[in-house]
Amino acid sequence: MLNRYGSSTMRIGLIGSGNMARALAVGWGRPVTCSALELEQAEALAALVGGSAVTTNLAVAEQSDIVILCHKPAQLADVAAEVAENAAVVVSILAGVTMGQLREAYPNSKVVRIMPNLAVEVRQATIGIVDDDCGDPETFAKVIALLEELGDVAVIDESHFAVLTAISGVGPAYLALVAEAQVDAAVAEGLDAATAKMLVGSTLRGSSELLISRSNDSEQICREVATPGGVTEKGLAALDRPLRDGFIAAMDAVLGRSK
Repeated sequence: MLNRYGSSTMRIGLIGSGNMARALAVGWGRPVTCSALELEQAEALAALVGGSAVTTNLAVAEQSDIVILCHKPAQLADVAAEVAENAAVVVSILAGVTMGQLREAYPNSKVVRIMPNLAVEVRQATIGIVDDDCGDPETFAKVIALLEELGDVAVIDESHFAVLTAISGVGPAYLALVAEAQVDAAVAEGLDAATAKMLVGSTLRGSSELLISRSNDSEQICREVATPGGVTEKGLAALDRPLRDGFIAAMDAVLGRSK
């Protein structure tokens, strides 16, 4: 994308320098302009990937071709009041903030709503994007191309965004919790924690690659691993109902907050 000065490198600005902003910046692996309520946080991010930490959100907008909103959702109006007139393209990761609210806050900007997950840091993310081309298909396509550097992009209707958040947005934390629980169970049986973490992490990585290679056919993998009457079948029987009930409860909880 050509920026306002004719360069072929898109200048990325991040308003907010928390965990997701850091993960995005590391994933893109190029300098950013960033701000934060605590300047030290922005300075740490700029030092990590290059670029600059600035003292105002306005400076982020003035020095960037695309502004990524990584601040807290409750700060939408205050941040927009500061930067809206200088933000040509605005990409929001703000949970629960709708396209309607974004357009109201940024009436003269090309606005895009996305939901990434923390795996953007290693370019293995699942990123949802609302299927609204902001009235500019070319800009929308370029935003998608930028996001595809970080992983898989799913273009979906905004009415399904809460469900996407409850699957991929929170997913890394769920899988980390599963890993933690499995490590704890192994340590309780006498295995040292370092070895348990290595085994669980490696198993999760390999299982993920296997699942993708099998067109996400989870049932087939379960059948192949679980020999009738074997130990896997016993383990699955112990996990199946509690795990399914737990994920249903988690989905309900996340959807309740999103709504």
